[in-house]
Amino acid sequence: MKHTRVLFMLLIAGLLTALAIIPPALAHEGREVADGQFVIEFGWRMEPAYTTLYNGPEFTVEAHDSGNPIRGLEDTLQIEVLFGGRTKLLRLRSGDEPGHYTADLIPMRPGDYSFRIFGLIGENVVDEMFNAADGEFDSVNPIEDIQFP
Repeated sequence: MKHTRVLFMLLIAGLLTALAIIPPALAHEGREVADGQFVIEFGWRMEPAYTTLYNGPEFTVEAHDSGNPIRGLEDTLQIEVLFGGRTKLLRLRSGDEPGHYTADLIPMRPGDYSFRIFGLIGENVVDEMFNAADGEFDSVNPIEDIQFP
C-alpha cells in the first residue's frame, strides 16, 4: 500500500514537471473590426505550424455585442497570405461551425507569415492584417524540428 502511494506521488510529480517545461502553443489573435461591431479570432488550423505540412489559416467572425456567429462570409471576404515579398490569394471556405472560415496552405519556408482578410461583413468594409511576427499566433517552424532520425 505504501509503495503504491509513493509510486502515485512520483507519477504526479513527474507529470507536473513535464507540463511545466512544455512550451504552450500560441493562441489565436482576437481583434475587433468595423468600428467594434465584429470580432475576428485568427490563427493556424494546427499549431504549432511546420514547413511542408498541410495546414492553413482559420478564423471566426462574431457579432461583438451578441457573440452570434456571422455566416456566409466566404462569398464577401477574401484572404491573402504574404511571405518574403510574395503574396497569394487563398480560396476561403466556410468551416464546420457557423462563423468559422478556413483556407488551405502548405507553408514551404520557416518564418513569420502574414495574412490579410479583406472585403465586406454585411455593409462594413474590412481590411485587416494578421502577422505572426506580432506574437499572437505561431510562426512556421522548420520540419526538421520534429523529424527523426
